[in-house]
Amino acid sequence: MVVQDFKTLGVDPLLIPFLTRSNITKPTEVQAGTLAAAITGRDIVAVAPTGTGKTLAYLLPIATRLRADKPNEHGKRFADSRARLRALVLAPTRELAQQIGKEAEQLLGGTVLRSAVVWGKSAISTQVAALRAGVDVLVGTPGRVRELLELDACSLAWVQMTVIDEADRMLDMGFAPQVRSLIERMPAERQTLLYTATLRRAVEDLADQVVREPFRYGGSSTAARTIPTAYDCRDAGKTPLLLHLLKEPTRKGVLVFTRTRRRAGWVATALNRNNIPTGLLHGDRSQKQREAALDGLRTGLNRVLVATDVAARGLHVPAIRCVVNYDLPPMDDDVIHRIGRAGHASEFGESFVFVEVRDRARWGRVALALDISPDLTPDPEAARVAPKKRGLAPQQKPEATGVNRPLRRSTKMIMALSGRLKVAKTARENAAAQKGRLRGKQSNKPIGAKVSVGKGIKPKQGPR
Repeated sequence: MVVQDFKTLGVDPLLIPFLTRSNITKPTEVQAGTLAAAITGRDIVAVAPTGTGKTLAYLLPIATRLRADKPNEHGKRFADSRARLRALVLAPTRELAQQIGKEAEQLLGGTVLRSAVVWGKSAISTQVAALRAGVDVLVGTPGRVRELLELDACSLAWVQMTVIDEADRMLDMGFAPQVRSLIERMPAERQTLLYTATLRRAVEDLADQVVREPFRYGGSSTAARTIPTAYDCRDAGKTPLLLHLLKEPTRKGVLVFTRTRRRAGWVATALNRNNIPTGLLHGDRSQKQREAALDGLRTGLNRVLVATDVAARGLHVPAIRCVVNYDLPPMDDDVIHRIGRAGHASEFGESFVFVEVRDRARWGRVALALDISPDLTPDPEAARVAPKKRGLAPQQKPEATGVNRPLRRSTKMIMALSGRLKVAKTARENAAAQKGRLRGKQSNKPIGAKVSVGKGIKPKQGPR
């Protein structure tokens, strides 16, 4: 039986008012399943989809346990400010780190505990200053945490609790060596909490290295919280199909995932040209542009957000109601993370997947992992955007190919070739005139002018 009370699960009573203000009255399944074990100090390996409350599932144990070992009001208990850092949360992306950091700050606001969040591609001086002032909980991306360690702005020698959030995504992005390097700098006697949406072999290997006799929650994979509608769609028909779906005026808070940054830009431009306010989010955008794109969706200023997988993991955007997989991601498991964005903070959510012919086999594997039907829905826009039937009209001749194909030259190319021919012709004429002089048959015409040289024929004299 699931316990539906935070106090019964062992959460510090001082933290309950924050939950009440946030309209959180009952723990989610992952919280109810892991809070008690985490608060007692056990290592955790939890498999749960995005949007199920994993952030509070580890922030509440951190706050509860550190409250029992809290510094005094001004942190004077620690002679070295670096010794105050006792909990580290690692996140794969800056957006997820910022989200966790904001939630940690709000949760700890009524306590003497302090938190900081750090990420790359931003000013490091302000982050160094915050750490040297003393923090209890540090949230950050692995790369920036390593930079701060190299600057001696912080130390992991006193860390008691470590969280690896979105572990599968962390490995996909190549952070495994950095995570292991950070773990090696921590005390062996620590608590480690690992959260992931999928538990692949690589994640199992990492867990074996960093946790000890963990309490496990969830299976090896997660089922989709919303059943996606998969469309049989050509690449050229994806944008018309997306516009067709957006004809429904009540369909707002739409997150569209594309395969590349360039395709994200194309889709966003097409939607804006059709008077659909759209934001853009990918790795090449500046931090200010990324924040503006997310704020636009949160506030309703933009109806759609087009993004690459940078936004697929962990972001808490309550405004998202619909997810469109414009392109299937490189990894099959990433579809689970994408679909997990729909209805993040509500019971209602819908998702769509555009499946090309080349992606049908992959979609079949994804559908099997999600335990859903792999059947495809016909594209309602297919008839309008279908290509012309192959074959030639009676009066039409096939286009020549290979060596028989006529050359097509631009005006600029033709002018360049014409100029080269004139220069070559003038050079030949000059050579002929010079040859005539050597034979004693000099021409009175200037160099470059036409000359007539032949046997028994004297060159015509020009006007005197």
